[in-house]
Amino acid sequence: MTSHSVYFASTILHLYAAASIAAGRQNETAHLIFIDQPEDKEYPLYSIVQQWNTSPFASVRLLPGRFKGIVNKLRKRKQLFNNLEEIIKDLKPGNIFVGNDRRIEFQFSMHITETLGLKTKGHYMDEGTFTYVGRKASSSFGDAVVDNWLKKLSYGLWWKNPLTVGESEWISIIHVAFPNSIDSRLKQKIICQLDHKKFISPEVLQLSELILHYYHVATSRLSSLDALFTLPHESLFTQNPEYRGIIIKQINEMKEQGLTVAAKYHPRNSESDILNLTKAGVDLLPAGVSFEAILPLLPNTTYIIGDVSSTLLIARWLRPELTVTSICAGEGNPDFIKLFHELNINVDYV
Repeated sequence: MTSHSVYFASTILHLYAAASIAAGRQNETAHLIFIDQPEDKEYPLYSIVQQWNTSPFASVRLLPGRFKGIVNKLRKRKQLFNNLEEIIKDLKPGNIFVGNDRRIEFQFSMHITETLGLKTKGHYMDEGTFTYVGRKASSSFGDAVVDNWLKKLSYGLWWKNPLTVGESEWISIIHVAFPNSIDSRLKQKIICQLDHKKFISPEVLQLSELILHYYHVATSRLSSLDALFTLPHESLFTQNPEYRGIIIKQINEMKEQGLTVAAKYHPRNSESDILNLTKAGVDLLPAGVSFEAILPLLPNTTYIIGDVSSTLLIARWLRPELTVTSICAGEGNPDFIKLFHELNINVDYV
């Protein structure tokens, strides 16, 4: 009998993690379900994955999870649950993977497997930051008590509030990049280390190429890069002019050395080039293209420079051979700084 596994993905990082895990579990038939997307907006990744010839997924579905209006939301959520129940009853998955076990799609699906008498295992896929520094809000009175009981009353007693992401009773196995640095509350789970080599496999490289093609970025723009600056939200530059000056100074110094430099702004910026980097000869990559899609196609010698964010954690995870540097404005988040030091991410204070 064919063994089926379901992978829930709400972000592109979840997609890459799911693809790398599914590729290594060839005795199972993998099914991808995109969740937590607005019902009234096109979701490019859905159509991109459908064009992915080397995909490890036998099927791909999109189940929107963000709805406008209370009445519409209640009706659409009921429909969402009905769709999920139908999928679970049809596939009878032995494994369900998710990047955030607070997602109701995941918890409801695990609940359905219990009602069917299945011995389905819940898996947590490394989502980045919270895996290592924890999600403090999950243990707060608002989440652990108020939100917890509101969800139980709204959905059912099957809802379980995790003390941090990945900690809930639904999760048996966690798949993480850096097992020695995970939040202590996750250490009770069965721990599997993600294989970073899967992220630069020919199969995953094709996914990156498809994403770049969607944003009209030729892979040749990445193949000779000496440095890539992944920049924070524009508010940090307006609040901290010194930080702005340091970034521009570093870029100018690299350009003077004859290095090829590219930069990617934060996707939610209101200005397209707040630092006037095009005048400095910097190749501006589209803000909307995902960092995860860019990383697999960079040369081994590329320097990655950014602020104190999960972007650099992803860089260290997916491409451990790259030199990664954080430019930290002020003292920075102490939990992040500690983690960065553990993972050999350089930290420069300004």
